[in-house]
Amino acid sequence: MLRLAICDDDNRDLAKTANLIQEWSRKQNKPEIKLKIFRSPFHLLDDVAGGESFDLFLLDILMPEMTGITLGEQLCHMLAEPLIVYLSSSRDYYPDAFRLYAFNYICKPVEKDILFPLFDKIANRLQQQNGSVFILKTATGIQQISFHMVVYAELLSHVCHFHLADGRHLKSLYLRSGFNQFLAPLLEQPNFIKTHTSFVVNLNYASSLTTNTLSLTTGDTVPVARSFTAKVQQSYISYWLREEENA
Repeated sequence: MLRLAICDDDNRDLAKTANLIQEWSRKQNKPEIKLKIFRSPFHLLDDVAGGESFDLFLLDILMPEMTGITLGEQLCHMLAEPLIVYLSSSRDYYPDAFRLYAFNYICKPVEKDILFPLFDKIANRLQQQNGSVFILKTATGIQQISFHMVVYAELLSHVCHFHLADGRHLKSLYLRSGFNQFLAPLLEQPNFIKTHTSFVVNLNYASSLTTNTLSLTTGDTVPVARSFTAKVQQSYISYWLREEENA
């Protein structure tokens, strides 16, 4: 199921976009859609603050109460990595939209030849993310962690600490194997890299890189060891270049 929020104050545009999304979902092999419509940015923020979860946000940019750019900024403060597509009748807001790591930007009127391929890409991306889990044995039992929820992992005194996008902090049992071997399922993914002998980081949450630290969208920073600097820089640049090509 694809959980989707649309926020647009224009009833005509809102109805057209919603109808196109429903038409896309009726096509063969497409996921079921759970669609929620918002005419006010504040109502959307209230729902998110209340714990409602969405896989994707479609945000109109020009709204009287709050611009879609400001709404996107608020969502980025509340959520670790919201997936945002902006809708606008003007191309003038491209720089601001992509400053917030927008997944895409659609100029109105929204048409199916643009929307359908975009939703195909989004559905495939979410399916890949949600289909990969790490099985972690903890002192309280077995936990299944979606790969995309892992912000970074840290080794402390032979215990692996997982820092997750929803704020949770989970600890493994005492490791009998090496750190690399234990985290092999993550390290096989192109977005996970080692920055230090004791740190593995998900580049999806990377915001900036210096010589000795990697800053994350969650507000955390992780160390980059001198012996890892060149490889981390190369991986960081290559990963974001791939993301731009796939956008």
